[in-house]
Amino acid sequence: MCARIYPNGDGIGKGTHISLFFVIMRGHYDALLPWPFTQKVTLMMIDQNQTHKEHILDAFRPDSSSSSFKRPTTEMNIASGCPLFLPLEKLHSRQRGYLKDDTIFVKIIVDTDGLSAYTDMNPNQLGVGYP
Repeated sequence: MCARIYPNGDGIGKGTHISLFFVIMRGHYDALLPWPFTQKVTLMMIDQNQTHKEHILDAFRPDSSSSSFKRPTTEMNIASGCPLFLPLEKLHSRQRGYLKDDTIFVKIIVDTDGLSAYTDMNPNQLGVGYP
């Protein structure tokens, strides 16, 4: 997985918003994972204000029929996310701290509920016949 951020927007957000997207990338263990990808994804912009934090967040459950969430056949799938994630005027607001010392912080949370069978592949737990 990776994130794509467009500081001056993309698509309908171009010139007015920060756009933030989530992308499924091809990986070495894709054959072991369940497809399509259906885990909840939360996109977050961290407010660095010390007194009153107002993080921006958007969460979604992937559309299982979307090509963005199928098993990748190229290096990366089509990005999915929020072209209107954060208005640029809010980014530059003195009341908020999204941009501080020329730095922004983005957090992406992927819910792993139901994936323990795929993420806990410890060789000691695979059973008989495995060294």
